[in-house]
Amino acid sequence: MFYFYANTFLTLLIGNMFIYAMIIYARAVTGSDSVTGLVYAGNLIPPLIFGLYAGTVIDRYKRKRVIMIAQTTFIYTGAAMTYLTFQQAFRVEGFMLIAVMLVNGLGLSFIIPARMALLGDLFETKYIPRESMKIQIMIMVAFGIAPMMVGLLRKYLDWYIIFSIIGMLYASSTLLLIPVKTLPKPTPLRESAWQSLVHGFRYIKTEPLILSLLFATFVGLFLVGPLQVLLPEYAKSRLHLSEAERGSMMTMLGVGLIIGGALAQFLSHRMPRGIMIILGAGASGGAMLLIPVFDSAIPLALTLAAAGVFGGLMSALIPAAIQQSTADASRGRVMSLYNIVFQTSVASAAVVLAYWAKNSSLESAFRAAGGFILSGVCFSLLLRPLRRLK
Repeated sequence: MFYFYANTFLTLLIGNMFIYAMIIYARAVTGSDSVTGLVYAGNLIPPLIFGLYAGTVIDRYKRKRVIMIAQTTFIYTGAAMTYLTFQQAFRVEGFMLIAVMLVNGLGLSFIIPARMALLGDLFETKYIPRESMKIQIMIMVAFGIAPMMVGLLRKYLDWYIIFSIIGMLYASSTLLLIPVKTLPKPTPLRESAWQSLVHGFRYIKTEPLILSLLFATFVGLFLVGPLQVLLPEYAKSRLHLSEAERGSMMTMLGVGLIIGGALAQFLSHRMPRGIMIILGAGASGGAMLLIPVFDSAIPLALTLAAAGVFGGLMSALIPAAIQQSTADASRGRVMSLYNIVFQTSVASAAVVLAYWAKNSSLESAFRAAGGFILSGVCFSLLLRPLRRLK
């Protein structure tokens, strides 16, 4: 499984580097928080549109092949940004960056749920939740160190070199999937995409625990949007940090995510998972409320680390619980719906809070995010399947 996990980690790391680089570059070129939010949201919109169809494709065709084809979009976007940042013939506008991110998001529509569903082709059912948590920890590690790497590269290299490196690494990581061997599986039913979609919804409708976990996903992971879109500008304008320093501060969030993922693995059989998810969401909302209080780097970095711990706890526990509750034949569609809910949460947070910050302030946007998360936590206490999740 070395090649599968090597591909997984490299793709996650490079993908997060690309997204963070796009956010920093968009803010530098346009000078607008709202446009930067739209650029970030452009990466999330395609999964909302094509996500359900992607789930039917993942369950009807070979999942490994779906991932390999979808990953080629990352090579295109890396090449496009290399050209845009290298040429001097015209000015790079916000709509161009949004277009690039839309193409990047098209690949994500298939890659994220297909990778999670592929676990069903690589491992026996009883091991899938454990392996799912491993992938979530990789996501957290990649999310945490990507800003630092972009900050360091930007300190010494021009943007076109950074994006060319990202594109070449995308291409190299895709090749690592070729040697991956899958377990023999029954031939999937060749039903139409519409029939597959209907059957997927019927399956999810009969699983109240999955529905509760999807709600917890939307509420608990809402914090990702403001942390990725608003925090870099907050650190620059209020704390006056350089790009490298901002990248290092975001690394504190990554450290917290890694700790949270490790805690999830350690505590998953020792404490009720539902209660941990609810408490983690509440703590994440509290961290959002604390961010505007601090005007120095150290307490803000510690707050980010705390937010990362609880965000990592949820990020590891929720998809693992969904995987455990899902039949393999429906795994692609269920994980696609999970991806849609997650991306909807992040995209809505990015767009709404960027607009809020533009018309009010960054501080009030963080407070609004914290208030929304805590309100959702109160409602999640009413969800019996979530409360009783052991």
